[in-house]
Amino acid sequence: MAQNAKQLAEMILQNVGGKDNVREISHCMTRLRLSLKDSSFVKKEEIEKIPDVMRVVVLGGQYQIVLGGIVDEVFDEACKLIGDSARINAETIQENLDAPAEKQSVVNRLIATISGIVTPIIPAMLAAGFITAIAKMAVLFGVPETNSTIQILTVAGDVLYGFFPIFIAWSAAKYFKANISVTLMVVGLLVYPSFTNLFAEGTNITFLGIPVTNVYYGSSVLPAIFSAYLISKFEIFFRRILPNALRSIFVPFLSALVMIPLLIIVIGPIGVWGGELFANIFRATYEFSPILAGAIIGGIWQILIIFGMHIAILGLVSTPNIAMYGRDTIIMTHAPSLICQVTAALAVALKAKDKTIKKNALTLSLTSFFSGSVVEPVMYGVNLKYKKPMIAVCIGGAIGGAITGAAGAGTVAAVALSIYTFPVYLGAGFGGLMLGCLVGGAVTFILTYIMGIDETIGA
Repeated sequence: MAQNAKQLAEMILQNVGGKDNVREISHCMTRLRLSLKDSSFVKKEEIEKIPDVMRVVVLGGQYQIVLGGIVDEVFDEACKLIGDSARINAETIQENLDAPAEKQSVVNRLIATISGIVTPIIPAMLAAGFITAIAKMAVLFGVPETNSTIQILTVAGDVLYGFFPIFIAWSAAKYFKANISVTLMVVGLLVYPSFTNLFAEGTNITFLGIPVTNVYYGSSVLPAIFSAYLISKFEIFFRRILPNALRSIFVPFLSALVMIPLLIIVIGPIGVWGGELFANIFRATYEFSPILAGAIIGGIWQILIIFGMHIAILGLVSTPNIAMYGRDTIIMTHAPSLICQVTAALAVALKAKDKTIKKNALTLSLTSFFSGSVVEPVMYGVNLKYKKPMIAVCIGGAIGGAITGAAGAGTVAAVALSIYTFPVYLGAGFGGLMLGCLVGGAVTFILTYIMGIDETIGA
């Protein structure tokens, strides 16, 4: 690392208009995410020149600074420097919400919102995936599935998918600045056994005479997001009309009281149907042709990563598939494209004449492989930088995805394929997945080596 985390945080904040220009700050596995009050102060090119900054991606008005594995340290230092200026509390929430917002397309705002909500849940998704991988690895080495330790680990790995709306509600409440406990209480109704059991005998359930639709919410995402958003608005409304002495009691009470019937009668069913409509686009393509679906997803996945769209798709399709069916066979067809990123950089390392380029490409490819297929470092540091390797990655990813789709491979956890997580991909089609990775990676390596790179780029 060329500089310590504090210096890096200071330089980033200096080039986004200072700490007082930061509205919100968060991070995912590799990116520092900043929502700013005024983007006219941003010096994007200057930020990208800072050592250890790989790239700056702007999505839905949010500035995503790709830092790789050091993002945790930089985030912590940035938070210390910002202090409370980026936190919105009950007294300042309306002022911030009324602040003029930059014009964004509906699609960009939707993607940015869903990504911003799903991103904080990724650590839990990774934890659940690795726990499941340990359990399956133990069984692979002869430990009986009936072993109580294995059973506990298996259940622990499934908790996230059994209560996914709750996790989404927590993150959405933070995102929209709604009361977290109220949001969890309201959304928790959707997966509470006593509520779901009301429909068990097939009786007609009504609320104040209005029919309540029997919908499965266990894998839903949108109802929780809509609920958090509306609760944040209700809280503002009731805070405005109620005297100070009554706010602490009646704001949460009235917000929940209004939201509950809206959720179970209108928002919940519509949200589930909307989420299923989005997911069914992928499912329908897969049902029409697993080969075609695999080729499309494998071919474009690395491009989706650049724009942060992959997180939204994981949240709306892959995770609900696992929650509903116990396995995702659709979105996981992107897995070979991760290997393609590594093999492209290996080809660059072998082909390049410049020793610095050779060393950088080899180091980043091995780092991405052994870090658990966190591909941003090798993608931004090598393949996207020289362009042609990225083209090869997309072609190889499409071929590998098509083979994987044809084999019917799947995963029981929403984690990237790596040397640590392959047990969650075991089962039907695993051999096809490995073949897809091998062929896709080989095609990418050959194409990259043949096309070569312009070694003067970035020199």
